[in-house]
Amino acid sequence: MFLYKLVSGIASSSFGTHVASLAGVPTAVVYRADVVSKDFAKQFKEKIEGKKKQARLPLVLQADFAYLMGLVSGKEKLPEDKGKAREVLKGLEGAVRMGLLHAAPAGP
Repeated sequence: MFLYKLVSGIASSSFGTHVASLAGVPTAVVYRADVVSKDFAKQFKEKIEGKKKQARLPLVLQADFAYLMGLVSGKEKLPEDKGKAREVLKGLEGAVRMGLLHAAPAGP
């Protein structure tokens, strides 16, 4: 007789240790697996929560800032053509403004 009903969707946790217990896996092994599983779930949740708290720039802005840092360090050079150089600098100015807006803390 089953005490659970199967439904479509995502389980809130793993039932692997419970199934192992029902299948006759030794209690010590099931207990250890349960400890390891809970520790893994805790670490995974902390990692996910930590990533949510980090302010991340969109990839396009990261690339613009990397190019800007290359210009500042001398590893990159602006185009020789002054018109093209002006366009690049305007684009970088926009990226900096967007980055500052993106990094600004949300208001109340």
